[in-house]
Amino acid sequence: MRKILKIFKITALAAAVLFLVSFSVVFGVGQYHCQIPEKADAIIVLGAAINTPALYNRSMQGLRLYQQGKGAEMILSGGRISDQDISEAQYMKKVIEKNSARPVPLILEQNSHSTFENIKNSKALDPQAKSLVIVSDRFHLARAALVAKRNGFGPVYWSAPDPFYYSKSDLIYYYFRETAALVWYLPKLVFN
Repeated sequence: MRKILKIFKITALAAAVLFLVSFSVVFGVGQYHCQIPEKADAIIVLGAAINTPALYNRSMQGLRLYQQGKGAEMILSGGRISDQDISEAQYMKKVIEKNSARPVPLILEQNSHSTFENIKNSKALDPQAKSLVIVSDRFHLARAALVAKRNGFGPVYWSAPDPFYYSKSDLIYYYFRETAALVWYLPKLVFN
């Protein structure tokens, strides 16, 4: 019985340390304002639910970066949540076309339903792209950047819109949710 209790304590301590380290990475990357020193091969905007401030503001942030010359093209990545909706990528395309006076070179990746699929499917659509700027919300950037590095992108930069559209309680929830997602992704990042 003592041996089982000791194993349980060690396992609980290891899980707590892993969670704290993951939270530190998620929070740290989200707060770090990454400088984009060169023009990247692509700017990838990661999807969120359509018709939300998150997806609209991610789209606009990607467009601003493109207009500043930070990327050669934009990859809009996100599938459909339901059969009645357009894809997240199509929604982003509409936002960008409505807000840009000039045509923007866009690649639409419309089959993904997770961060891992966003990056993997985008790489398949543009295998020549190496350097990358990821656009998402701050709490999502660490996992997205790690997945991008694991899928052969590099260097990887990131950017996020100002999160004014989230309440403080929403941000706390999303940072903890993203920490759990990063822990869940660790086997994919290590063994895939």
